[in-house]
Amino acid sequence: MTYKSDKTLLGAGVLFSLGTILWLGSLLFFGVGVAMIIFKILPTKDLAGTLNAAILHRLNMIELAGAASMGISFALLWQRAAKRDILLLVGILCPMLLCWCAYALGITSEMNTLRANINSFDTPSEAAKELITRFRGYHVWYSRLVSVNILLGFALLVMQMRLLLKMAAKAHE
Repeated sequence: MTYKSDKTLLGAGVLFSLGTILWLGSLLFFGVGVAMIIFKILPTKDLAGTLNAAILHRLNMIELAGAASMGISFALLWQRAAKRDILLLVGILCPMLLCWCAYALGITSEMNTLRANINSFDTPSEAAKELITRFRGYHVWYSRLVSVNILLGFALLVMQMRLLLKMAAKAHE
């Protein structure tokens, strides 16, 4: 076992852990610890929605940084791990990125457009009620795709940790 191989495993583990913390941690913290509280504490839905939208944009960028960190981790392991193991990890990360694209780029854009055309969520006009219904439909899909990413993220976490443990054990043989 060489010092360089230990550094590679350590670097890959740290980068993957950082990516997981950024992506899964931010989604779980926002979903459980922030979003509902914003709507309970702030005096209007309009104000809460404006704050929520600003936070979500930053959250999406944090998720992307997490994905990049995970990808770099996989690249570090490419020469040392069985290709099928790395391809399995990439095979989980890719659908996560597709879900991210759908909710962070597509659905968020639609929701922001609808939000701009809705005069008020607190006292909607008759014309805005149909837009609010569409907005809520997009919100349901946003939440579903985030939930899929959380589940895939935990699967990715288990598979990556399993691979790192297998590689560390092999290095000590």
